[in-house]
Amino acid sequence: MASGEGLIAFSHKVWEPVVAKSRRAVVFMDEPCAEVLHWCGGAELLLAAGALNVKEFSSFESGSPGQPKAVFVVSSPLRGRCLDVIRDVVSQSSFQYCIVVTTGSPGEAEGRSVHEQLEEKLCQWMGNMGYTAEVLWAPLLLAPLSPHLLLLPAFHTLFPLLPGPDLQALNRSRPDKKRFPGLGDVDLPSLPQELQSHVKNLVCGLNNIMEGIGVREECFSVGYLSRIVAGELANYPQAKNRRKTAQRKASLVFIDRTLDITGMRTLLQHFIPET
Repeated sequence: MASGEGLIAFSHKVWEPVVAKSRRAVVFMDEPCAEVLHWCGGAELLLAAGALNVKEFSSFESGSPGQPKAVFVVSSPLRGRCLDVIRDVVSQSSFQYCIVVTTGSPGEAEGRSVHEQLEEKLCQWMGNMGYTAEVLWAPLLLAPLSPHLLLLPAFHTLFPLLPGPDLQALNRSRPDKKRFPGLGDVDLPSLPQELQSHVKNLVCGLNNIMEGIGVREECFSVGYLSRIVAGELANYPQAKNRRKTAQRKASLVFIDRTLDITGMRTLLQHFIPET
């Protein structure tokens, strides 16, 4: 299967668990996941499977009386505002069965523990520890605009640091002898916490995509942040295991959004064979 066809098939297949869980449920979905769904069949995909309604992921939404089941589909980490919204919706409804589907991988034992704790919280918010709660993971990441153009809406805010004010801000909290002369010297632990989290989630998501289409990648980077992302993916433990068994190869080129890509066609010709 060609890489474009494989990505298209993967982007649709990952919605199957959500579709299965949506039967007789009210579905609450955040904006990035809704954008991905739009290109993978739209809300009609869930409604045809028996969903009662598809609503915005918002504290101002809730289920109606007689609607005992809810499915939350979110792209953000299961903490902070995300949990606040889930709590508000559940507390204002009469649910007896809540399912949270997150695009973030549960990772190691710590991640599974967080999911178990959230399941307990869901039962508390529903008002009965005997009710049912599930926290699931699905890589709902790719919006297939065309066979050769797929976007990741959950990462639309991910943006490289700039050499002026951003570099100054990084150096402001560092001793004079340990300040970075340029962005080329910055590593992942030195980035702001929010940016670190974005990079780690992106690396996890990219690994899930590569695993889904069964390839082992060779990474190339153009730009400071792209270098960090490529390095993190290259050293990602799950990626190392995947590459041992993958049967196909792919070139993965990371490019900072701040760079001029006018000549990108020439660059890509080095990696994409003529058909």
